[in-house]
Amino acid sequence: MPDILLKTLLTAISDLTRWRVLAELLKGEPLPIYELARRLKVNRNTLSKHVAVLRNCGILWIGYGSLYRIAPAYLVPGQRALDFGAVVLRLDRLEHRPASA
Repeated sequence: MPDILLKTLLTAISDLTRWRVLAELLKGEPLPIYELARRLKVNRNTLSKHVAVLRNCGILWIGYGSLYRIAPAYLVPGQRALDFGAVVLRLDRLEHRPASA
């Protein structure tokens, strides 16, 4: 598992929009930025900035066709969670929270 400094990790996951990006990609389908923006109902330019934060610290990868996916090293098999070593981010109940939370 690649090391991410705790400060960098906490900054990267400190925004609800980025949690929503991760939750969407944890469904398993690599997606282009325009489709992520459509599904999350977020402006594409704004979403691009959020995705850049996740990409710059290595949580997201971009592949052929500009499709974004979560770096496999952080995936927890059989769960909607990401394991960063010291921090495990569970996103399985994100959809059940009020949008303003």
